[in-house]
Amino acid sequence: MASKAQIIDERKANLELPEQPPVASDFNSADARTVNVGAGGQQENLGLAGTAASSGAGREAKDNLSGLPNDAAAQGSKNKEGLADTT
Repeated sequence: MASKAQIIDERKANLELPEQPPVASDFNSADARTVNVGAGGQQENLGLAGTAASSGAGREAKDNLSGLPNDAAAQGSKNKEGLADTT
């Protein structure tokens, strides 16, 4: 019976070699560009240009309302100041 070491060596010999040899990782580098970290890197601003509250949004814009629709307010707040009459 073959030893484990012989079996392992035999199976290693049957493996295909990669076309490009592996390269050592560079995670210990002081150069952040090589380890792909975000600190100090250049990124584009992915935020919105303005907030949704700064311009009409949703039903306020669609129905050209001056404020929050009163049917969207809590039941006890339907006739408060600043609500648009929609009912």
